[in-house]
Amino acid sequence: MDVQLSRLKENPAKYFAMSNTADIIVTRRGKRLGRIICEEKAARLERLNAFDELIHCAKTAKSVPDETVYDADKENRLREKGLL
Repeated sequence: MDVQLSRLKENPAKYFAMSNTADIIVTRRGKRLGRIICEEKAARLERLNAFDELIHCAKTAKSVPDETVYDADKENRLREKGLL
């Protein structure tokens, strides 16, 4: 639902209450200024965005080999070659 900024200023509580059932798009001179959405929907969108960002970070993180694990066989091979 679209509402002009001047009407929103007249009765903001009405439009915030209406935002529980539908998104309210605030306009001025026919141009969109912003959107009023209910808190539950905003929280859900924030959780989804955080999850998407986490997945993106996991997919784009560089893989670093784990050299910290002790490998007895590897140590024995290096000793046989005289490298340890």
